[in-house]
Amino acid sequence: MIDKDLARRTNVEVYFDGVNISQSLREYLLALDYTDNEEGESDDLQISLEDRDDIWLCKWLDAAIQAAASSSAAGAAGVLYKVTAQSGLNVRSGPGTSHAKVGALAYGAQIAVAAISNGWATITYSGKTAYVSAGYLIAINTGAGGSGSWAIGDAVIANGQPQYSSYGDGTPGASVANYSGTVTYLNLKGGAPYPIHVGKLGWFAEGQVAKASASGTSNGSTLKGMRIQASFVRENWNGDGKDNVLDCGQFELDDVEASGPPSVITIKGTSLPFKAQIRQTKKNRAWESYKLSGIAKEMAAVNGLACMYESPSDPHYDRAEQIATSDIQFLSTLCRNAGIALKVTNNAIVLFDQAAYEAKPVRLTIKRGAGGYTKYKLATGEADAQYASCRVSYVNPSTGASIEATAYAAGYDPDDKNNQRLEISARVRSIAEAQTLAEKRLRLRNKFEKSATFTIPGNPNIMAGFTVMLEGWGAWSGKYIVSQTRHSVGGSGYATQIRLRPTAGVR
Repeated sequence: MIDKDLARRTNVEVYFDGVNISQSLREYLLALDYTDNEEGESDDLQISLEDRDDIWLCKWLDAAIQAAASSSAAGAAGVLYKVTAQSGLNVRSGPGTSHAKVGALAYGAQIAVAAISNGWATITYSGKTAYVSAGYLIAINTGAGGSGSWAIGDAVIANGQPQYSSYGDGTPGASVANYSGTVTYLNLKGGAPYPIHVGKLGWFAEGQVAKASASGTSNGSTLKGMRIQASFVRENWNGDGKDNVLDCGQFELDDVEASGPPSVITIKGTSLPFKAQIRQTKKNRAWESYKLSGIAKEMAAVNGLACMYESPSDPHYDRAEQIATSDIQFLSTLCRNAGIALKVTNNAIVLFDQAAYEAKPVRLTIKRGAGGYTKYKLATGEADAQYASCRVSYVNPSTGASIEATAYAAGYDPDDKNNQRLEISARVRSIAEAQTLAEKRLRLRNKFEKSATFTIPGNPNIMAGFTVMLEGWGAWSGKYIVSQTRHSVGGSGYATQIRLRPTAGVR
């Protein structure tokens, strides 16, 4: 009899622009690493591939996607839909909320739907039939004849002469060859002979354009901006025949490296590319009579992102000036001053209150000497200073009225002559608002007093923001929050590295 425990393994599922290339990728895969950060940084994905046959990335990528597409992989059949759920869309094993959750799809993710019945859409997920609520999907416009699915913003390669110019006067535009552009308009009328408008050129027939992302190449170079989705599928890990899926979310191809010998190709994706408009475009704008949540939601909408505001406090600004600053930099500054955490993940901007996360029940306990970990590292001193208290004060220049409040660190000793106090001058409208800000700023400055890093057997249930209890570790014992997880699958199997910071309680 075969021992079912021996069947334990972890596979990875990888999609490039909605096409499942997992099977083609596996023979080359050296490692896949997914990094999930609590705040302040974007999440990252890194895929390392062996290039033993000297098949460079552009050739391999083109062959892999074409092979996957021709084998009826996800995205090769069905109608293309886009996910509209702001917080992501649960993927279930059956058509109903009573069925088990097997993963999730990011806001804006594109999926091929085979059928819709009773409000549930049938899709392929991690190589298996799965279901999502059809109420959170919107069909993507298709071109004439239904031979291909198109959406405004798709990257395309245009060849030949456009049939109608951009001016709509019926005059053919200039002939083009291998013009790289994007779809700017779509003719929604059924049977339209020239349904696709590209850049500033004009209207093309479907046969005159090809999706640049379908092959991943343009004149031999990798197309940046390609969407990458990945998941870890931990199969039969507990010997019960059940799979556990970690959905890493959606990333954008940001960088490709080749190194050797031996020849290795490294593909890097990020949830917030360094060349994205939200990071690179510097803007000047005055925000008048806005709440922080309103600013965040407008910035998210402009940049094609969802916005999740999860903080009970929502600072109001009579006037906030964005001067020669990118959206994400300006928003980060507002969040930092308000003591609110910010991160970009899974095609969404998330703003949250760290105190609420720190107060959540412990998800994992690590006892010294009890096993459950393979490596550990403990350290101190990441913060520039440790403060016993924080005072926020403000004097209204019009009335001369003074508002102030003080927050104290846990274990505060008023008789300790070495106490340090953090002084913050900020515009507040009440003592309660000053008190809240003092607590948040004290937590922000003190949270890295101690740190710990553990490597544990691969665990898809542990993510950034989870709370962990350390027991038997001397001065490091206590409650921590996961500031970063790194899930890795490679030749040594599946491992999870967690970086911890202590919860910064205040009195």
